[in-house]
Amino acid sequence: MSHKNNYLSLDSTYKDAFGIPLLRLTYNFTDQDRALHKFITDKTAEEAKRMQGVKSIKKGAYLKDDSVVPYQSTHNTGGTTMGADRETSVVNTYLQHWDADNLFIVGAGNFQHNSGYNPTDTVGALAYRCAEGILKYHKSGKNLA
Repeated sequence: MSHKNNYLSLDSTYKDAFGIPLLRLTYNFTDQDRALHKFITDKTAEEAKRMQGVKSIKKGAYLKDDSVVPYQSTHNTGGTTMGADRETSVVNTYLQHWDADNLFIVGAGNFQHNSGYNPTDTVGALAYRCAEGILKYHKSGKNLA
């Protein structure tokens, strides 16, 4: 879930070959995330023990600090949030950048957070919406919002 302590920023130490600061991801699981994960893990194991045919249960580890090293089967989102207000979003509802009107950004970054399911279908729908916006922009040459 979204949390104020999880955010993207420009790194003050690391830069690319052109001297431009790299993107820094500040993220970790919250106490609420850990409690929810423990509850679901324990409840699932408890229910599985009641099922006929289940011979053994091996629970995985509870959530520790986040690490990008092991594969986590996550679908991270955010960073180029879509919205109706340029003060609180990066792109408008056509996925057109507020400050660079010839830039359209399509991807899972348009969502503030992901509830836990693969966002591919919704990203596909947004791609159609963006294509509609590109056609409108091509005709008018103006910001669409």
